[in-house]
Amino acid sequence: MKYRFITYLLVASFTLFFTTKGFAQLTDQSVIPLNPKVVKKTLPNGFTYYLQHNAIPEKQVQFRMIIKAGSILETEEQRGFAHFLEHMVFNGSKHFPNNTLIDYLQSIGVEFGADINAYTGYDETVYMLPLPNSNEQTLNKAFHFFGDILSGLTLSTEAIDKERGIILEEWRTTIGLDNRLKDEMYPMLYHNARYLHRRPIGLMEVVTKEGNDEELRKFHRAWYRPNLTSLVVVGNFDQEDIEQRIEATFGTIKNPENAPERKHYTLPAHDNTLIKIIKDQEITNTSVKIIRKFPHQDEKTLADLKRSVTNIIYTYMVNQRLTDIAQQKDAPYMYAHSYATSGPGHTDRYMSLATVKADKIIEGTQGLMRELLRIKKFGFTQAELERKKEILYNDMERMAHEENKQSSGQIMDAISNHILYGEENASISFKKEFVQKTLDQITLDDIQALVDEYIDQSEENRVIFVTAPADTDTPTEEKLLTALKDVAKEKLAPYDDLAIDEPLMAEKPQAGQILKETYSEEMGITTIEFDNGVSVALKPTTFKNDEIRFSSLREGGYSLASIDNFDNASMAAILVNGGGLSKFNALEVERILSGKQVYIAPYIHRYTEGVSGFSSKADFETLLQLSYLTYTAPRKDEAKFEQFIENKKEYNRNTLNSPDSYFADEVNKIMMQNSPRTATLLTPEQLDQISLDKAFDFYQSRFGSAYGTRFFIVGSFEVDSIKPLLAQYLGSLPSKEIRTTYADHGIRPPKGEHRYEFPRNTVEKTKVLMRFTGKYPSSQKSRIEMALLSDILTIRLNEKLREEIGGVYSPYAASTILQRPYDSYRMDIYFTCSPANVDTLIQATFGEIESMKKQVKAANLEKVQKAWLKNREGSLETNGYWRRVLEDQWTRGENAKDFKRYEKHIQGVTTKRLSKLAKKYLDQKNHLQFILSPEK
Repeated sequence: MKYRFITYLLVASFTLFFTTKGFAQLTDQSVIPLNPKVVKKTLPNGFTYYLQHNAIPEKQVQFRMIIKAGSILETEEQRGFAHFLEHMVFNGSKHFPNNTLIDYLQSIGVEFGADINAYTGYDETVYMLPLPNSNEQTLNKAFHFFGDILSGLTLSTEAIDKERGIILEEWRTTIGLDNRLKDEMYPMLYHNARYLHRRPIGLMEVVTKEGNDEELRKFHRAWYRPNLTSLVVVGNFDQEDIEQRIEATFGTIKNPENAPERKHYTLPAHDNTLIKIIKDQEITNTSVKIIRKFPHQDEKTLADLKRSVTNIIYTYMVNQRLTDIAQQKDAPYMYAHSYATSGPGHTDRYMSLATVKADKIIEGTQGLMRELLRIKKFGFTQAELERKKEILYNDMERMAHEENKQSSGQIMDAISNHILYGEENASISFKKEFVQKTLDQITLDDIQALVDEYIDQSEENRVIFVTAPADTDTPTEEKLLTALKDVAKEKLAPYDDLAIDEPLMAEKPQAGQILKETYSEEMGITTIEFDNGVSVALKPTTFKNDEIRFSSLREGGYSLASIDNFDNASMAAILVNGGGLSKFNALEVERILSGKQVYIAPYIHRYTEGVSGFSSKADFETLLQLSYLTYTAPRKDEAKFEQFIENKKEYNRNTLNSPDSYFADEVNKIMMQNSPRTATLLTPEQLDQISLDKAFDFYQSRFGSAYGTRFFIVGSFEVDSIKPLLAQYLGSLPSKEIRTTYADHGIRPPKGEHRYEFPRNTVEKTKVLMRFTGKYPSSQKSRIEMALLSDILTIRLNEKLREEIGGVYSPYAASTILQRPYDSYRMDIYFTCSPANVDTLIQATFGEIESMKKQVKAANLEKVQKAWLKNREGSLETNGYWRRVLEDQWTRGENAKDFKRYEKHIQGVTTKRLSKLAKKYLDQKNHLQFILSPEK
């Protein structure tokens, strides 16, 4: 969970190191200190910069330019130009004519979209650039780029007019249900506010109107100025050098004469409740949202910070209550949560949301409000408070343990949030000490003060939305308001809190015997084999101070189920997992684990099964206990099963209302040749046929024995210290010999050239998926080659379909190499476009493919190779990546030599080899086209 301690920018940076003694001397009205590792300075022209040295990743430097100017500042003639200007930054400047900026950045391994990116909000525009190194030339180019943003953009009429079509296509990706919901909701959320008329995407009649380019330049001159700009630099760099570069690049830039005032807008209050019942044919579930708007409370002092800590505890508790209710049989809603959040216009919101059954809107709304009013009347229990205090206390301990392991990206986000939203940016050690001290002081009265502030039945500044599928019988607005008033009159009883004072396992299993132990010096991996047929691969790391990643894998999965038991088998893991473990139901297990950093869940996929989870070092034994019980003591819960099926019916009933969901489901069916083994959305009638007994039996048929299973453990541990625990909980797992291979039922994608069209969109938007499939070797070298080919194809598609034709916003290609049920590949090409341009763009795509068959540009190959090597470097410093490496090595039969050859394989790929691959595997006569088009 991310904790957001919000504060406004301090006038000057704090560089004091707060010792325990110094901390104790602070008062409630003391200003929250800025992290002393951050260097913050302001140039005479108002340009502000923040620097923090960090060596994770070792060679990289991250830049972010934040301009406090967004769409809210546009005139009527400029609506959309804040966002338009963001595009133009990449389309020609003093140091990067035309599109040479992207070309250069890709040449050093920076990926457009994935790495270099930008976004425009109501009140800000942000540019992000992570560099793979801090070489002089690389830094020179970076500062040229950021300097040009303020004072060197070309903004030629020709380039502006060329970009109009691309922005139109970006807008096209946003139209549909989400946009219609905004049209309905925003007039109430932003009632009588300027924000209502300044969505960042803008008006397309302004964006596409040629001849108004001077308005774009006016916006740039007015708002892209030093005194509204901050630059953040985080990474492995020389501070003196960076400061000199900042002074040289930005120090001489002047603010415009007679610059317009940077006004800050608010949301006007309203005396009455604004309510809207919204129905739409593409809505997939029914929900209720109750929103209360109130002025943002500045958070600058330690007293304000204490309020934030109290708010975290409150949010934990209220959502635990709502979740507990949702798990009960005949719960009034299927899901609910409640929390305070900030919003535009210096306005905060208290949000209470519930997903309800379509025929239970009144009951669901009342159920949500009933629990909130129960809290308001009776408060929380001391046990609830202590449980959540323990969680936050432990979370802060873990955060402090990882303080020296923060990545530059994490630090960058924290500083950026400090600048943009006024979030605190104190050091983690300071926050830990403050939070843990504050937890001792927080009482139920402190929590109740927030309850009284947040939970209010008054009419003013309240907004209520009900969203539902078009065929839903919804109540009137008046009836809904009356129902809310009625629930306030009910006689409520105090909440009966569930408390469990028992260990997860009363008796521990007898340890198994180690048959064999091997160690790979090259990989730093220990492999242990137990006498029960279970094996464990262990990779201790120092990437994090307190993180253990954990999983298991064995082949089989629901491919082994009979056709008539397929649906039961495919849902078995989720159904059984919902029942709890041993004698404890799911809610009781949650109580037992409260305060621990541990999670595990079983999975049964088509061809594999196992568990996946994580823990802290302190909770590792608990993780192993959970794993042991997952295999040996699954629990049936009929009431939970019945509730799950009823909720699943509600979710599934309208899921295919979404054109995208319908499209994905139909593509899946076609790829599976409409086999009865297709994992598709089940109808209510099919869900009625699901049997808990049969699902449980299939689960036990796979998890009743761990024979042939390999576990993978990566993270902060010492092998010798955990071996006894592994022997006790994994070496003792049941070991009956069972089938450990999957079944290949011969299901293959269609062969030949086929086009499938699905006219389901309600707007003028078409989604295109072009797919090439076939047999393909799954060796490491082959996987790398196909992936590099897809990345180069993405570059070519962007150059042709986006930049040259202007017919799409973000086309891309992606490859997938599969080894189950047979060695195969899939190359997908995606783009969204105007229905009128589909065939033109498809033919242009084939033109690029044919061109690559003749020649792959060496420059493009070099770009993607450098990006891969940079990404590989960063991935090697994460536990999650190493866990996947261990899994891949085991399932693919690869070893340390393959791992060491990985980078050589990347560097060894040639343009001739990729052209050969394109000729063989991107065959127009053997490809599928899936077209999601507008309704006819």
